[in-house]
Amino acid sequence: MHDSESIALIIDIVIIISASFLFGIFAHKLKQSVILAYIGVGILVGQHGFGLINKVGEVNSLAEIGVALLMFVIGIEFKFSKIGNIWKVILIGGVFQITSMIAAGYFLSRLMGYSLFNSLLLGMIGSISSTMIIVKILTERRELEHLHSRIMIGLLIIQDLAVVIMVCCIINLKDITNGNLVNLTKVLGISALVVTAIIIIGRKLLPKVMYLIVKTGNKEMFLLSIFSFAIGISVTTHLLGLSISLGAFIVGFLLSEAEYNLEISALIRPLKDIFIVIFFVSVGLFINPQILMDNVLLVFTITVLIMLGKFICCALPTWIFGYDGKTSLKVGMGMMQIGEFSFVMLTIGQKHGFLSPDIFSSTIAAALISIMLTPLTISQADRVYTFFTKTVPLGKLLARIPHFQLSGTKDDKKTLSGHVILCGFGNAGSKVAEGLEKQYEIVVIENDIKKMNTLKNKGYRYLFGDAMNHHLLIKAHLSTARFLVLTILDTPTKKIATRYAKVYNPEIVVVATAKNENERDELQQIGVDYTILPKSLEAIAIIGKIIA
Repeated sequence: MHDSESIALIIDIVIIISASFLFGIFAHKLKQSVILAYIGVGILVGQHGFGLINKVGEVNSLAEIGVALLMFVIGIEFKFSKIGNIWKVILIGGVFQITSMIAAGYFLSRLMGYSLFNSLLLGMIGSISSTMIIVKILTERRELEHLHSRIMIGLLIIQDLAVVIMVCCIINLKDITNGNLVNLTKVLGISALVVTAIIIIGRKLLPKVMYLIVKTGNKEMFLLSIFSFAIGISVTTHLLGLSISLGAFIVGFLLSEAEYNLEISALIRPLKDIFIVIFFVSVGLFINPQILMDNVLLVFTITVLIMLGKFICCALPTWIFGYDGKTSLKVGMGMMQIGEFSFVMLTIGQKHGFLSPDIFSSTIAAALISIMLTPLTISQADRVYTFFTKTVPLGKLLARIPHFQLSGTKDDKKTLSGHVILCGFGNAGSKVAEGLEKQYEIVVIENDIKKMNTLKNKGYRYLFGDAMNHHLLIKAHLSTARFLVLTILDTPTKKIATRYAKVYNPEIVVVATAKNENERDELQQIGVDYTILPKSLEAIAIIGKIIA
């Protein structure tokens, strides 16, 4: 490979990251979602803009890593306990939404004069929403734990499972229309066996392997193992005919109950965020403004029909299953876009000759428009709900639609408040915990996996990981804590934790141990309220014994 070719991808990445940084700052100043900025970067630097990106295929491959890492993080933070009584709307509502969109897409396409294959394919494409876009926006808005968000993520997981079936159907579409279901049944059976085998073997083996790696205390090895498992198993499932995102979610889910799950999530997030930027830029690379100009009416029609259909098919089952109008509307408005896996199905459909170039290009344009509108639809959901509730005819219409009555469907706002976050459970930390446990709730952050059983047996709330990880501090409810106690030895970690604490909670009182006077002065300069020198305490205790 020539030197110019080998460095081309590096130049592309530098262009993408640098331009995304600049446009991201601009979007932040205008109080707009950075997602739109990243997509805009893709349009500008792509082949339909200034043509600055040479390795489009390689960039798209890197974007797949972003999808995998995102789904891995969702999987590792996924808990069945969070689903609670929403499993019905997730399962039944998810199947209803997918089948309704396929049916609606098929019949509307037939009415517009499209062929049987075109119509079926367009229905499937319109039924899938974008996991990447939705989760990114909900994370940005800090709504990931809200009820409507949990319902949306559940629906997205059902859609990812359905993608496997739909891809198999597209590949075998001619056989299906001729009544031959042998190949489809065979592929689906193999896929089910693969998923089952990965879950059974991985559930027993993966946490044990990760535990041995965690025990080494080597951060680099820990991070490399996480990345290799997340990407390696995802690629394996892809080669076996499943989606990369589904494989990544399974890997994360297998580690979701491990003691070190939050540390894994915190460590992988910076990598995930970088690759997510590349993903959104890669979406922009697909956009050809000329297509919009040449097929304005077709693109507009496809966009409106799909977004309206998705809204109704997602909001309606949520309402029917007893959730309030606001939650139902937020679910509907959040799921209105066409997903990234639709691009995969479009490509497969075109490869098998099921789509004409005009329909292919127009559908991609409609998908991208729906994606670009998603930040707006999610951010304006509250205003739309307020407007609709003032419209009397709509209120009467909703009242006439039969739905179940559920209790406890409101978001769980309960959180820790006025508690102590204790970083380090060594000799000093354990004594502090014992002295304070009767007066305060205590959350311990500790990076020694061997101390987890001790913390569990003593009944303390605890998080495994490093105190310099602000994600862990946030999980410990830093914004409502009264004290942050740092009994750890590492000075940089104490400094970073203190800076985060004062940013997220300016009223918090930080207490830290210091090895000597120099460290005490450094800590006090960055905002530590009280510093304690263990040697000074020893001296005071000795003097007290002598004087007594």
